[in-house]
Amino acid sequence: MQGELIDGRYRLETRLGGGGMGEVWSALDTRMLRPVAAKLVHAVPGMDTTQVEHRFMHEVRSAAALPHRHTVTVHDCGETLLAGRRYLYLVMERIDGETLANLFRGATPVPWYDVAHWGGQIATALSAAHKLGIVHRDVKPQNVMLTATGVIKVLDFGLAKFLGETLRVADLTVTGTAMGTFAYMSPEQCRGDSGIDHRADLYSLGCLLYEGLAGHPPFTNAAPHALLYQQVHEQPRPLPAGRAPAGLTDLVMHLLAKDPAHRPPDAATVVREVDRLLAAHRRPPHQPPAPAPGGATELDRLRAEAEREIAELRERATRDVMAVRAAAQQHAAARRQEADELFEETRTKAAQAASDFETALARRREQSERDIALRQARAEKRLAEIEHRAEQLRLEAEELRTDTERRARQTLETAQGQAVDILADANAKAERIRAMLAQLTGAEPSTPDRELPGRQSKG
Repeated sequence: MQGELIDGRYRLETRLGGGGMGEVWSALDTRMLRPVAAKLVHAVPGMDTTQVEHRFMHEVRSAAALPHRHTVTVHDCGETLLAGRRYLYLVMERIDGETLANLFRGATPVPWYDVAHWGGQIATALSAAHKLGIVHRDVKPQNVMLTATGVIKVLDFGLAKFLGETLRVADLTVTGTAMGTFAYMSPEQCRGDSGIDHRADLYSLGCLLYEGLAGHPPFTNAAPHALLYQQVHEQPRPLPAGRAPAGLTDLVMHLLAKDPAHRPPDAATVVREVDRLLAAHRRPPHQPPAPAPGGATELDRLRAEAEREIAELRERATRDVMAVRAAAQQHAAARRQEADELFEETRTKAAQAASDFETALARRREQSERDIALRQARAEKRLAEIEHRAEQLRLEAEELRTDTERRARQTLETAQGQAVDILADANAKAERIRAMLAQLTGAEPSTPDRELPGRQSKG
């Protein structure tokens, strides 16, 4: 499908990935000349097309109404036909960065403070979504990207709910099975409970943080049913000792509570706890080695004093660094809401500017079309003045503004016939002039003066 156009506007460039229900492509918005990402969702065969598209548009528009620094800007959505197959499409901003899935599987472990910082940004996006009644339902490392500027972006808001409801309506899922990724699904999703709320996203966030700290999700099993059983009935193993501060490991285990009522009440609570942990963290002071038994030589004493001074300098530097980091994190936390509000305001203004530009562009396009139609009408009117059916062609030219392509072809054929008449008339006049010249000069005309069959010569 490379090179094909979606809705005559978005040109597919490179396939970035895909799954059972769709594909993701890098694309170019040929109208705005900007890079975008296009998610193509396979339409479900046998279902009512209007109903599915309506549900898709509703969920995507609800998610698009979530202007936030840690979510992806949605530009467009709709339905299209590509390579003979029907797709629902979602066009969004293209993000340069890495998914957390790739970062978690890197050669070196991710520092715990990065995992916590990313988790706080994810929770910030979830908090904004939950306030609007939007539950993600598929929070996982593959759906979270870290941009080149260090900002977390949560992907696919609204799609998990749409896919789950659509598949159930189409009877394509086993009764009681929820849509999602088993390794990160909450117990209530695994059971297929009704009324899934925002606390399911908190459990999935706990699975993501657990993987960032341990290097693997809390439960891993190649058999899907066994994995579902673990999510519902088993407790995850404790996180590796010393991998992260106790406060962070406690928060992760709190998020992984089987009963939604035993988890944090909301994502905003998680954000506050992460900010507190990052701001309050201090490394234990360095302890100098004990003196050697039996006394120490002068060199040993000097070495011990030097080591103590180095230890003190290291401890002081560590305290200074942590103090600066804590102050920076506190400042960032204090400015986060202000930045989010500014971002939302900017995004709203940008959306309005884009809408105004589209409206102005449409008006200019309409004016250009009217100008083209006017010039065409004037040209045809001029041709009608030359031909003997001037009045009829003038009326036909006026009707061309609203007539169909069939009328345009008919008018063109009529014009061509009239041009033949004019040519025949000119030839006849030329013959008469030759005859007159021949009479005046006394020579015989080169060709007899005759009229075209079926046409009367004009004098």
